[in-house]
Amino acid sequence: MKTFKLQCEILSPLHIGTGKEIEPFDYIITGERLYRLSFERFVTDMTESERLAFEGVLDKGNLLATRKFVEKHINVERNTLYSSEVSPQISSLYHTKKGDIQNQLLIFPFIRIEGDYVPIVPGSSIKGAVRTAVISKLANSSGLPKPKDFREENEFESIVLGYKDGKDDPFRGIKIRDKILGNDSTIIREIRNVSKKDGRLQSNDMQIICEVSHSSLTGKTVEFETEVSFDDALFSTRFLSKTLTRELITESCTNFYKDKMEKEHEKFYKNSEVEKCSIQLLNTPLDENSFMLRIGRFSGVESVTLDNYRNPKPPGNKTAWGTSRNLAEGRYPMGWLKVTVSG
Repeated sequence: MKTFKLQCEILSPLHIGTGKEIEPFDYIITGERLYRLSFERFVTDMTESERLAFEGVLDKGNLLATRKFVEKHINVERNTLYSSEVSPQISSLYHTKKGDIQNQLLIFPFIRIEGDYVPIVPGSSIKGAVRTAVISKLANSSGLPKPKDFREENEFESIVLGYKDGKDDPFRGIKIRDKILGNDSTIIREIRNVSKKDGRLQSNDMQIICEVSHSSLTGKTVEFETEVSFDDALFSTRFLSKTLTRELITESCTNFYKDKMEKEHEKFYKNSEVEKCSIQLLNTPLDENSFMLRIGRFSGVESVTLDNYRNPKPPGNKTAWGTSRNLAEGRYPMGWLKVTVSG
């Protein structure tokens, strides 16, 4: 087993979620901090008189009164699962709307380890991004014809990588470890969907609230180290259809993701209020051992599809994909990492 270290710097806000939302009844925001409630701990911690009072509020079925009771009696140190920083905009929005029973401030949390509730970057997220870049490079040097339909698209990856079923998929020979982030590494921010119209970025009606990482772009650098391992036994016996190497991964990711960043800048951010942030990303120093990578939700369709071989279309084929971007607070592109390989 050959193992290399991956030193990762989160360049722009990153959101890797669970696909589930938390509702306003599941959390409270005090000042600029969100506390995820544990009702089991809350009820267990009550005195007998508090429990009777709480049962009386619940019996009335008044959700707003219930929310107020919880906020008044909760011990945020003892009765919560975890907490996260909240942007001033989200804090203000919450305190404006918390008295409204129709409040729909749904939040997409960052993926966390069950039980410990600490945020993690799954190795599978990094591996998936690497896989896209490698397959795109191999496809473009293969001379293979473009898939004609959905069935051929589903088979295309296996043709490019030369495997018949999952058993000889070369990416079986690569493992990337999950990495725990610190509890101070995330913040709740608003994500705005924007399109370029008449030469300007304009915000659409879509509002999403997510727990995202801090980042170099937003002024608080988050770095983490993980490992990638190559199973020499699987590769050397030719059990897998192709041999993957550190050099192939570095070259593939360098070409694929730098190209996506440059094109996104030209298409969306040049001469806009996001231009300064985009240029900062473009000027990230790289050497022969480092490359860009894009992971997580809101990466943009171009970063998760193969160059020249797949043209994804939305349901109904009414418009083309890739005509809008999702930006943290309407300013920060999402999901960029700098990865440096060593060892």
